[in-house]
Amino acid sequence: MQRNPARLSARGPIDAENGFPRWYKDAAGRRLELAADPRDPNTPAMGDLPDPLAPVSFPGNFPDEAFYFLAEAEMDVAGGARPGRARLVLALEAAFALEAVQDGQQQVFARVRVRLDGGIPGALYTFTHPYGQTDPLPADENGRVFVTEDIGAGAGLFDVAVADGEVAPFLTWSADAPPGYVGDGVTEHTISGSPLGTNFFRVEGPGVGGLAGPDPADPTNPDKIFTDLFTLQGRLATRVGADVTRAVYSRNAGTVVLDVFATSEPGQTLRAAGTTLTGADGRYHTRAAVAAVPATLIVVNATDQPPTSAEAVVTDAVTITVADYDTAQRRLTVEAASSDLEDIPELLVTGLGPLTDGKQIFDDLEAPPAVVEVVSAHGGSARRHVLVTGPANPGDPVTALAGPDRIVAAGATVTLDGTASSGPGLTFLWEQIDGTPVTLTGADRARATFTAPATGAVEFRLTVQGPGGTAVDTVSIQVDPAGPVVDTLATTEVEFRTASGRWRIRGTATAPLPDVVTAALDGVEIGSAPVDALHEWDIRRTAIPGEPGVTPSAGDQLTLTSSRGGSATVPVTVRN
Repeated sequence: MQRNPARLSARGPIDAENGFPRWYKDAAGRRLELAADPRDPNTPAMGDLPDPLAPVSFPGNFPDEAFYFLAEAEMDVAGGARPGRARLVLALEAAFALEAVQDGQQQVFARVRVRLDGGIPGALYTFTHPYGQTDPLPADENGRVFVTEDIGAGAGLFDVAVADGEVAPFLTWSADAPPGYVGDGVTEHTISGSPLGTNFFRVEGPGVGGLAGPDPADPTNPDKIFTDLFTLQGRLATRVGADVTRAVYSRNAGTVVLDVFATSEPGQTLRAAGTTLTGADGRYHTRAAVAAVPATLIVVNATDQPPTSAEAVVTDAVTITVADYDTAQRRLTVEAASSDLEDIPELLVTGLGPLTDGKQIFDDLEAPPAVVEVVSAHGGSARRHVLVTGPANPGDPVTALAGPDRIVAAGATVTLDGTASSGPGLTFLWEQIDGTPVTLTGADRARATFTAPATGAVEFRLTVQGPGGTAVDTVSIQVDPAGPVVDTLATTEVEFRTASGRWRIRGTATAPLPDVVTAALDGVEIGSAPVDALHEWDIRRTAIPGEPGVTPSAGDQLTLTSSRGGSATVPVTVRN
């Protein structure tokens, strides 16, 4: 697999009209804004509006998905039993975590999706695209490959697509893109911008060639197809906006001063409270004298045309001067003050209680919080790490805990775990005291491993030593000569959502690792997942609407099997 090392460089301020970032920017400085206007002919891809004839408004008449950037490519596939198609989707998509348009559920994710229909069942196929190359992927029993990676999905996680998403930098037509756009969203066109120099879509695997174009680098190979034509959608951001990061006031002897902190792109003209903010490196600030404390404050970006604005609640500023915990007295002392020296507000330590005249001592605390938060009745708040003083706790007595006796499969790699042992400055020693001799790896560490013999029981002694003394414990490992231990499978969620075509199947398995659980519907595999160290597994898959074999109906039963021989049949919960 070849991954894209490039990343986006920044996201814009939150648009007060819809709750999404105004734009995303790549390392080349290209900013693309959210395209959610059906009247724009160059950005046609978006979800349906409840009322297509009415203006776009949030949340009542807003699409359930829209795009900052979208690139797609398709090719015909000769395939096995019947011709098919190969498809690539590269997107920076805005949607909603609970699918329905709802404030607070806005999410933005970077999507890379490859799909092949008409391949040979069981054959391996590799996809190369502008942002990377996949490992060889197996076609299922229907000759289909379908893999989607969404980075940043989750309400409010707008920065994840910047930090971890691989849809970067934004691609553009190689020439003659419409002014203000990376493409027109409809016309197939050659592109530029791949950080890997792969401005194309290529599929390699048995039987794909013959219908689509050959790979120019390997034109006689019948197992490769290639296209350098893409549809691209993305609108250059024309307005920058601003975020208000903090708006606080100070009041003393009849004088009120506001401190306003904001962020935006460098070189913007931001105004608030009758003043122009000064800025450097995208950070802006002003200190303004006002007649009275306002409830809210608006920062205007006058560089934008028309101007944009951002509103913030104005609060007092809270300063914590003391947050000390004494281990000997089990006492936490907190001192804090508000910037409002005329109408002095009540100050409260979250989870503990109020301050009196800016100070409070909290006695009989067995354990202090790592951080204290003080909140003001005038809306301000502050946090401070607790400073701990006093004597250190005495070390625990030395104890040895070698773990529970258990049954393992013959030939399995077994871990002996003494990490639950207690005491300061411990050393460990594992020794076999009974059973077929085995070779211990890591016998002088808290965890040691060995390969289980063919049959019988093996017993080990753990000796733990420290300044506080020596302790010993033993553990017995019974080997099952019949072979692997059969799983008991249990489920905690078996759900299919029709609106999105999303499967979520998860549960537990009891057998020793490694273990893999597979889910199938009427003999058609939905997916599989490894069992983790906590003996939990989680299968997720997004089905194409109406996709044969993997779209259930109410009352359908799902079959679960494991590589350890376990099986279970469970009902499917179908939701909208």
